[in-house]
Amino acid sequence: MITFGKGAASGYAPLGGVIVGPWMIETFERGSGAFQHGFTYQNHPVSMAAGNAVLDILQEHNLFARVPIASRELFAALEPLKAHPHMGDVRGLGLLAGIEFVKDKAERVPFPREENIAGKIFQAAIEQGVLTYPTQGCVDGVNGDHILLAPPFIISSEECHIAAQAIADAMKKVFSAS
Repeated sequence: MITFGKGAASGYAPLGGVIVGPWMIETFERGSGAFQHGFTYQNHPVSMAAGNAVLDILQEHNLFARVPIASRELFAALEPLKAHPHMGDVRGLGLLAGIEFVKDKAERVPFPREENIAGKIFQAAIEQGVLTYPTQGCVDGVNGDHILLAPPFIISSEECHIAAQAIADAMKKVFSAS
């Protein structure tokens, strides 16, 4: 079972869904034949129209084919960040990248929560026009800082480098102040 949402209607309307494999469909067919569910926005025509438009654009512009290329460009641009003494890791898949910050790189010791490193990096990067998703608690539910990058399929090579530079500059600002 795969659930999805948010981007299904490109944020224009609330829309999500569930994808199931043939074996699950066969299981339902052998049982009651029904999959009982109900959601606040189910069968919403405006949301479905937005979702269908998104699918049309994805197909017409072959945007899924762009993801492996853009992913390589993004991770290549982020690669130099790994040399920073407070960089724990840069990892991800496709166009979703996680960038982890650590107090001690050799021992992978996280910063204490109260230092709010992810929030500070977020603020410094946004001042340069780059939006990240700051998160804490990735180590033990309390400590550990990382930011996420989730750019659109249409990100250019130049924009990958702009994002990486903004994060490098944010790190320089945050860690020179601490």
